[in-house]
Amino acid sequence: MKKIISVFISGMLVCGAVNAQSIKVTNTFGGDSDSTGGSDLFIFENQKDDDGSYQNEFGNKTRVSNRLQLDASNERFDSRLRMETGTTKLNGKESTIRFRGYGRFKPVEQFQLIAGNDFFTKVTVDAGYLAASDDNPKYARILQNGFGAISNWKFGDEKNVSLKIAGGFKGTDDSFLDKKNQGLDAGLSFGMKDLFSAGATFQNVTGDTPTVGAFAGLNAVENLILNVGYIYNDTDTDFIPAASKNVVSFTVGYKFSDLGLSLAGDVISALGNEYLDDGKTKKYEKNNKDLIPFLTKVNVSYNTTENITIGVKAKLSCMIGDNDSVQTELYPNVTYKMPDKIGSLTTGVRINIDNDGLSKIAVPLSWKCTLAEIKN
Repeated sequence: MKKIISVFISGMLVCGAVNAQSIKVTNTFGGDSDSTGGSDLFIFENQKDDDGSYQNEFGNKTRVSNRLQLDASNERFDSRLRMETGTTKLNGKESTIRFRGYGRFKPVEQFQLIAGNDFFTKVTVDAGYLAASDDNPKYARILQNGFGAISNWKFGDEKNVSLKIAGGFKGTDDSFLDKKNQGLDAGLSFGMKDLFSAGATFQNVTGDTPTVGAFAGLNAVENLILNVGYIYNDTDTDFIPAASKNVVSFTVGYKFSDLGLSLAGDVISALGNEYLDDGKTKKYEKNNKDLIPFLTKVNVSYNTTENITIGVKAKLSCMIGDNDSVQTELYPNVTYKMPDKIGSLTTGVRINIDNDGLSKIAVPLSWKCTLAEIKN
């Protein structure tokens, strides 16, 4: 089924690109889990003895990733096709490849139809955005894949009140015909410009383990991001260590435009030790203690010059109640914008520490550039 969806998306892209007013081809090469969606380029993992203690001997593993992306759009259509390639060895053996994309039709200004195996962050609740992660987690996306319809409305004399309502049918990339993986998604996002935004998502509402999210954000202060959320059945473990039945999220970010400095932080925590497994409530416990999933992120970036940005990303995740579960990641990084539109290079050192000490050192490296851009 995955091949069928990929062919379907490719067909839509070809049809749309014929009359596209804007076509852009970008490529990101290297290895950076923050930008290529793969692993870091060079990874040095601390080897363990039989008793689980570290040897302080680091084994090297190299993984090269590449992301080739085509965007095409006009007044009534926009689409994206992304080919992601990853190799565990430089000679290409044990490589993986996948296609992701969508096509969105806009027959009238207030109505859209969308189809594909990944809608990226195109149909989201605005207040669900996480500033330090610079991403919309899955639970804040109204539609994720499959087929859907979107209705956008703007009200008021200055069109400063917006309402977005969407719903659709989804499945996993290769399981659209598997009833266990089928589901209905719906949601809405409402906002008043320069004041506030709010919204809700309802995912897999026909399944045994639906996910429901409610979000609110403050937009009244320029350069400030302030969002809060509540999620029932959070399964997005990219943003929390383990699936949880009741979760709250908080994010804040501020950009000092005159200084070129940006600060952001995310906090995501379960409200207890319960989680859902095939519709049944279960509990995380260790030595008769409740374990509560928790994650926090911090992101600081500073534009030292027009072409150079330095930053530090930090992440701490754990199961509260289990000291052995604490994992910390520190990623100082630099991005250099190269001349003559060659693109930008990002690199740094990613350091991972767990309860037993230094577990991993990685060297991310990614080169992002625009291969072609056509505007009619």
